[in-house]
Amino acid sequence: MKIKKKYRVLCIVLACVVFVSAVGFVMYHGEWWFPLLERMRVHKSPDLNRTEPEGPWRQWSLAELCAEEGVTTSYQLLLVNESHPLPADYVPELTEYNGARMHPMMVEPYVALRDSVQDKTGVRIYVASDYRTAEEQAEILASSDSGIAADIGCSEHEAGLALDVYAPYFGGVNFLRSRAGREVNRVCGEYGFIIRYPVDKVDVTGIDYEPWHIRYVGQPHATVMMQSGLTLEEYIELFEPHAWYEAGDYLISRQSPDAIELPQGWSACELSPDNTGYWFCTLRFD
Repeated sequence: MKIKKKYRVLCIVLACVVFVSAVGFVMYHGEWWFPLLERMRVHKSPDLNRTEPEGPWRQWSLAELCAEEGVTTSYQLLLVNESHPLPADYVPELTEYNGARMHPMMVEPYVALRDSVQDKTGVRIYVASDYRTAEEQAEILASSDSGIAADIGCSEHEAGLALDVYAPYFGGVNFLRSRAGREVNRVCGEYGFIIRYPVDKVDVTGIDYEPWHIRYVGQPHATVMMQSGLTLEEYIELFEPHAWYEAGDYLISRQSPDAIELPQGWSACELSPDNTGYWFCTLRFD
């Protein structure tokens, strides 16, 4: 009897060890289960409400509006892909932070994202790839034998708007093995970034899932896209030209640069071309 009892106890202990080891093994391989959870996640409907702002209204030329106090011109919603290459006259505005080249508007949000992830996980993220010149993109394209590198002029890295990030010992697809990698994917929208190539969206973006590639689009756009599971392509198409949409404290409209009509009384206006012939106007009111 004593032998049988010891045998049962041993079996239970071994079963517990196997179970804990299996759970630990699976949890370690975040590149397996995290994408599965992303596919199963129920996304919210886009938090955008069509609205009719009250007047009075004023019509602006693009040049007049860009020169107005309280207006910031950026390229945060510039669509860059195989169908929408960078404009021939595009010159990226760049700054350098810790050796990484990026658009100046990205620095503060990136630092905030990095510090938040480190506070929550104890792991610091770093930049593996930042801005690329056309020559650098050509070198990557020539050395790529997998067909995943974008053509020259079609990479967001050439726009200076994207970063490939990693955690120590965990880069590329293995980024999701790190708690920091999973945290980046969960919260980057809060800091104005999106996972530009989300899971199961290759038919829209033309690029496989890249959980390490973050793209700055600013607020409220990043929050809406990440919560609703939209790509930048899909988000832009939500906006009927010249209509107005409300997103939290923001008013947003996608307008022709030939004649931009805005309600008066705004305190801040963010302008960004979308590379489809329109400009996004994102307004704040005090």
